[in-house]
Amino acid sequence: MRVLVTRPPEQAAPTAQKLVALGHVPVLAPVLEIVATGARLPAGPFDLLLASSAQAFLGIAPESAPGSPLACVGAKTAEAARRRGFEVQTVGADSEALATVLLAEGRPKSALYLAGRERKGLLERRLRENSWRVEIIETYEARPVPYWPENLRAALACGEIDAILHYSPRSAALALALMGREAAPRLRHFCLSAEIAALCGAWAPQQQIVAAFQPDEESLMALLRPVEARPRP
Repeated sequence: MRVLVTRPPEQAAPTAQKLVALGHVPVLAPVLEIVATGARLPAGPFDLLLASSAQAFLGIAPESAPGSPLACVGAKTAEAARRRGFEVQTVGADSEALATVLLAEGRPKSALYLAGRERKGLLERRLRENSWRVEIIETYEARPVPYWPENLRAALACGEIDAILHYSPRSAALALALMGREAAPRLRHFCLSAEIAALCGAWAPQQQIVAAFQPDEESLMALLRPVEARPRP
């Protein structure tokens, strides 16, 4: 199958590799672009810096940040931070895990959170509930792309795309709007969650939509293994 991957480029690359390994042809079609906000960092002092995405350091130089160690979510965030010259002190597998580790250290602290404009808010909420002072600076945002390239729109119009992967309600809504109501019903929609599948139900027949058993990429990829490309007219 030719499968649309709507994730930002840095996330789309490993997804594309997994699709190739399964015998599919990935077609990169990001619906969001990650851009720096240009926010200026306060001088502090802070006990810690926090980051939950590798994008948090866009436009940020270590020398412009308060001289504090960094606690971050995920190995990729830690790797990006070290490349930029930040001192990484603590890494949690996810926001819940990082909050648990930080709270286990004892007294409440102050932290500057280098965050995205769109986020779930779990990390700062957990810390603030336990008397931490968390100041948030939104260093990056995900902006919708206004349109897809002409060659991609033509491929959709001609029925040359077989399927699309949906990872979030926001990106799914943007992708559906970009492809339009003529193309959407012709594609198979592989969704990371039932919530996303329900959103797709307003655009495509139910038999064209399937949701992963668990909300992770491994479960999503498992849906594609037994599926063969639909025959060309």
